[in-house]
Amino acid sequence: MDSNELLAWSVAVAALAFIVMCGFIIALLRTARESLMTAQVALKEVTATVEGLRGEVGKLAVSVNDVAADVKHKLRSTDPLFHAVHDVGDMLSELTGTAREAAHSLTKTVRRQAAASEESAGPVPKWLRWAAIGSRVVSGILKGKELGVKSPYPQAKEGL
Repeated sequence: MDSNELLAWSVAVAALAFIVMCGFIIALLRTARESLMTAQVALKEVTATVEGLRGEVGKLAVSVNDVAADVKHKLRSTDPLFHAVHDVGDMLSELTGTAREAAHSLTKTVRRQAAASEESAGPVPKWLRWAAIGSRVVSGILKGKELGVKSPYPQAKEGL
């Protein structure tokens, strides 16, 4: 083989390799085009879905804002009620304090009268004896509550 034949075979092999390479590149480009077409279709579907969701999210946001405004309005409308309940609680607290002071004063007065009548030699009226007993019972109950003593008799439960 001379050098011209060797050169001819080399050119033929190079040309064949170039043709094979061009075939693979064409196949690769076709596959890439199909993939890009599929991606384009998927992108269009995603875009359509996102647009649909955007509309739904907008409607949902408006609905949530309406509900929040309604709840806020209803909560504000209950403010006077809670202020009234607070005022009633203050009034009941004052009334309870006043009743407690009156009961304490009455108990002291009854005890003083009972002690004064015990000191005097005269007969003690029955009402005063009962008042003294009642005073002792009430003070015993109050002391028991202050000390945290439980009642020896359980309270009846409703609905039995």
